[in-house]
Amino acid sequence: MSENDTLEIVREIHAKPETVFKALTNSGDLARWWTGIGGIKQAEIDLRVGGRYRFEFRIGGDASIVMQGEYRVVDPPRRFAMTWISPKHPTLQTLVTFELEPIAGGTRVTITHEGLSDPQAFRDHEQGWLAALTLLISWLAVAGPMFSRSGGGGPEDR
Repeated sequence: MSENDTLEIVREIHAKPETVFKALTNSGDLARWWTGIGGIKQAEIDLRVGGRYRFEFRIGGDASIVMQGEYRVVDPPRRFAMTWISPKHPTLQTLVTFELEPIAGGTRVTITHEGLSDPQAFRDHEQGWLAALTLLISWLAVAGPMFSRSGGGGPEDR
């Protein structure tokens, strides 16, 4: 799974690349499926090269943490890359790349997270991305079609 400071996780999802891309880059969809840590309280996304994003996660009570960065690559629905600044590891400059490959029955998603030179940061992010992908897969399989019928992306688009 790793080569020095690079984490790579691959999963297959039973949804079209366009549907997966939207779930990963649309603030409304993100807030619905990414319930880890306590859920996304607010997601701000400017999906363009040089655009910024900010994800505020609830961590209990009124407390929250913010993940933020800048999009470096935006190539819908196949690929996007963004810097990732975590408050738990603020000195690390990392880059997360999502690659979405169409396969029979859905999409192969590859997440590559580079720059995780601290072993604890590597473990933290590995655990976080595995949990996030599990939530995404579950949401797309069960709840996603219910939420996206009104805005496209329903079962007929899967």
